[in-house]
Amino acid sequence: MPPKIIDIIPRPNRIEVKDGDFIISGKISVVAPKELSSLKKMLQETLEHCTGKKGAVEKASEIVLSLGKTDLGEEGYVLDIEPGKMTIESISPKGIFYGIQTVRQLVFSSQDGKIPCMRIEDSPRLAWRGMMLDEGRHFFGKEFVMKFIDLMALHKMNSFHWHLTEDQGWRIEIKKYPKLTSIGSRRAESPIEGDRNKGDGKPYGGFYTQDDIREIVKYASDRFINVVPEIEMPGHAAAAIASYPEFGNTDIADYSPEVKTSWGVHYYTYSPTEKTFKFLEDVIEEVVSLFPGKYFHIGGDEAPKDQWKTSPTARKIMMDNELKDEHELQSYFIKRVESILKKHNRILIGWDEIQEGGLSPTATMMVWRDWKWATMALNNGNCIVMAPTSHTYFDHYQEDPKEHKEPEAIGGLTSLDKVYLYNPVLEGITPEQEKLILGTQAQLWSEYLFNTDKVEFMAFPRMFALAEVAWTRPENKNYQDFLLRLKSTLALLTHMKVQYRNPF
Repeated sequence: MPPKIIDIIPRPNRIEVKDGDFIISGKISVVAPKELSSLKKMLQETLEHCTGKKGAVEKASEIVLSLGKTDLGEEGYVLDIEPGKMTIESISPKGIFYGIQTVRQLVFSSQDGKIPCMRIEDSPRLAWRGMMLDEGRHFFGKEFVMKFIDLMALHKMNSFHWHLTEDQGWRIEIKKYPKLTSIGSRRAESPIEGDRNKGDGKPYGGFYTQDDIREIVKYASDRFINVVPEIEMPGHAAAAIASYPEFGNTDIADYSPEVKTSWGVHYYTYSPTEKTFKFLEDVIEEVVSLFPGKYFHIGGDEAPKDQWKTSPTARKIMMDNELKDEHELQSYFIKRVESILKKHNRILIGWDEIQEGGLSPTATMMVWRDWKWATMALNNGNCIVMAPTSHTYFDHYQEDPKEHKEPEAIGGLTSLDKVYLYNPVLEGITPEQEKLILGTQAQLWSEYLFNTDKVEFMAFPRMFALAEVAWTRPENKNYQDFLLRLKSTLALLTHMKVQYRNPF
């Protein structure tokens, strides 16, 4: 540990503090090759907030952005700070970007317009460092999503998992199926705050146009964040089926699909027919045109089998394909969808229920329930992303509500220290299996996130703890040191008008 607290989250993996200071209160020139011009501009905008506020110096200081050889990988960087000169070096623009995020934090936390001279050699522990935002239950809008992406990028998170469809709302424009938004994006009412069993009587809706999506995806890409869309199937599909009832199990009793107005797991699932797969193929084709990343999340979780059990059509499909039960029918459904995704060079990723009835050897599993599913997937050779309820569900309480007054949450307790002490790399696995753990992410399910202030309150500062889990190697972590650095980060959030929860 350096003798001085260096206010950076996540903590860099190697810091050497040196004598002297870099002055940021006067004129600073930024030097960069043409291919880094956008990053140069980003750094200059940060510096403009500080230049001239605390006096001036006669000689301009210099910050150099350099694409050079390092052994730290494409996300790694070297930051060398000397009096009058600062250099950020990496083999790729991505590493330069992360070095700039470190500088941004140092600039904000500087005292008397000075940054201590130091050398940082840094690279991430895990490749997938993510946050999931559910907009199926509540819709937050383009400006907020961009603000959220900014906060992720500042702390070196790189995967934004966007949950865009639910029983309670369909939030993405599909031009071939306009009813998905004209009907599916709207519900008659929502549960009231404080009593999920009562409706508020107020119509609710909202969705993103394809132009909105393109703008957000570009904004994220400029910050080296990959956006992973989630289109739920075969369950959590009531809003889609309400829009196009012919894609549900129309041959069951009391078939009456609607956009759901209450939380919880609902029984409307897609019918596993050829016309349904054609509908999903059309939807996927439009979605992949908007999201260039290689992963496509299909949900796959909490899909009740009740309708399939009583549907003569579903029973015949099971018989024709020699499927012994509805779990195998779900596996059949998911493999059919995966074949569509492969045509578009996309990798299917889903919640850990996608292993029910047999896990495709080429699918990636997001582990949210029991950690045993992680072990099973690794033993099968599947890649996984760790997203367990035990440590990464940020819709849970942050303190025991019986002892402290906490805003309403879905339940559970996921404290700041619990997140920080979480290790997403399972014990007792082989080095080859460890390579299959892509990373980790936190979940912001939005049943109780009634507005953007509540999203921020539940996300921050727990996201910063997870950022350090994902980036910083375990031997370099220290919770008490993290809390000291967190104070500066919270001051930055105040400056950015973020409604965080203060743990102090």
